[in-house]
Amino acid sequence: LDRSLQTVDTLLKTGNVTVDAILSAKLAQARAAGIAVTAEANLPPELSLTDLELSIVIGNLLDNAIKFTPAGGEITIRASMDKDWLTVSFTDTGIGMSAEFAQNVFEPFERERTSTVSKIRGTGLGMAITKNIVDMMGGNIKVKSELGKGSEITIGLRFKTTSATKNRGVIQELNGFRA
Repeated sequence: LDRSLQTVDTLLKTGNVTVDAILSAKLAQARAAGIAVTAEANLPPELSLTDLELSIVIGNLLDNAIKFTPAGGEITIRASMDKDWLTVSFTDTGIGMSAEFAQNVFEPFERERTSTVSKIRGTGLGMAITKNIVDMMGGNIKVKSELGKGSEITIGLRFKTTSATKNRGVIQELNGFRA
């Protein structure tokens, strides 16, 4: 196995869970599958994307885009920040979803019939977990899809940049403690 194809499990075990680490691993996986990936980001340089939860969300969404996009297909990631609102969309030219399935995609164990017939691996839990995490972070997630044409999944999250939190100061009684 190519060492550049790290899995999310490996990253979790090593404690090296950052959005950059997840993106690097997933982009290598996409390239190995013959899928072109384009990223368009308009993010402030002080934005710190190190949250484990956000890493899991991005990992799950990219994993699905890779899994359901055939070789020769494309995935586009767009990220932007408006004040403290982070928007990230994942668009693919994969197999897409039926309108009926798209309404239930966030339900645990739901799988599109075409994915089970075509033997694409999965449990039907990734999107349920992703939505749960996005909800816990106070965000939203939207799905647009057309069967046979691809999907676009967009997440929106309230996210403060590090410069906004830099000047919080130190609580002397807690200085030196780790949680």
